[in-house]
Amino acid sequence: MINELLKVLSEQQKIGSQKGYLKGIFASQRFHSFIPYSREDENIFFSSAIVFTLKEYYPLLSSNSKLIADNITEQVINCYPNFKNFKGKKTYNFFKTNPMEYFPNGVIMQHFKFFKLADDADDTVYIYLTDTKKKKHEWLKEKLIKHANGTLQWNFHKRTQYKNLRTYGVYFGKNMPIEIDACVLTNILLWSYKNKLEVCKQDKDSINYILKTVTSKDYINYPYLVSPCYPSTAQICYHYSRLVKKTDNNNVLSILRIIMIDDIKNILKKPLPFIDELLYHISLLNLDIKPQRKLRYQLHEVLKKTDYFYTSIPLMIPKLWVRKLQKHKLIQCFGLRTKCDGYTTALLLEYEILWKQST
Repeated sequence: MINELLKVLSEQQKIGSQKGYLKGIFASQRFHSFIPYSREDENIFFSSAIVFTLKEYYPLLSSNSKLIADNITEQVINCYPNFKNFKGKKTYNFFKTNPMEYFPNGVIMQHFKFFKLADDADDTVYIYLTDTKKKKHEWLKEKLIKHANGTLQWNFHKRTQYKNLRTYGVYFGKNMPIEIDACVLTNILLWSYKNKLEVCKQDKDSINYILKTVTSKDYINYPYLVSPCYPSTAQICYHYSRLVKKTDNNNVLSILRIIMIDDIKNILKKPLPFIDELLYHISLLNLDIKPQRKLRYQLHEVLKKTDYFYTSIPLMIPKLWVRKLQKHKLIQCFGLRTKCDGYTTALLLEYEILWKQST
């Protein structure tokens, strides 16, 4: 099954080129569920996240599978310069930067600077994690601290238990509000931990932020407030479990493991969309808990029905009272969503590897 999924992933990578994407970039689309709106959405996020997964589990692949993974990885990494800061700095953007092409194929958003995204920590860290050639990790650490909460300005909407934490921010732009996202924090911490960078106040406060979201149950009750870029509990659990798995000697983070296992088991008692169930099962496997049953699925059906949250108007406005509107079902329905078959396949690949390892 693992080798078959890798072959599918390789074919999905070719589809991007056929649609006019840079060779190596996996095709993705942004769309509305109820409004007739769909656009091809060339970005580096999904492709770099796929490569991260392939590199994480590379030692567990067969020789034939490694050849496929190597080819996929090389093609994606070759595309990274196209997303580098347009002034030549060592940070990266979600969209292509030379020329700048934010919200590609759009009719409205690409014409307004309001929607223009600054370089961000998430894409930058994924690229630093997957392409280690000539990467200035200490420089990036200083850059992240400079744009962290409380360095130049404070975050605009966090509630009392979070607002004074000097956590890392999402964006590098000097005119961008300080945005804090729980899942992005896990990726930053993973990168810092992997490269054995000096632990600083921002690391400690970011871990504290993550811990508070779990002990308060905010990650279940208000996922869109603690993680506006990944505003679902399933995605948060997936990211938290990766961090706990990779930093198992951290006594503070080990507390998360105990709480999250119970929470996830309770959540799984209710009917869930397949993608959420998949993310929760991967989370349990990362936390060394084997789920009671193996997931059964047809790949084509999963790809047909799976999409991810992109953004919504409330989560683009830096006011707490506006962001709280995200709790309403009607607002959620009209949020912009995204789809990437390659990313979904990579998640299934990760699941199959972890399940095989657990047996």
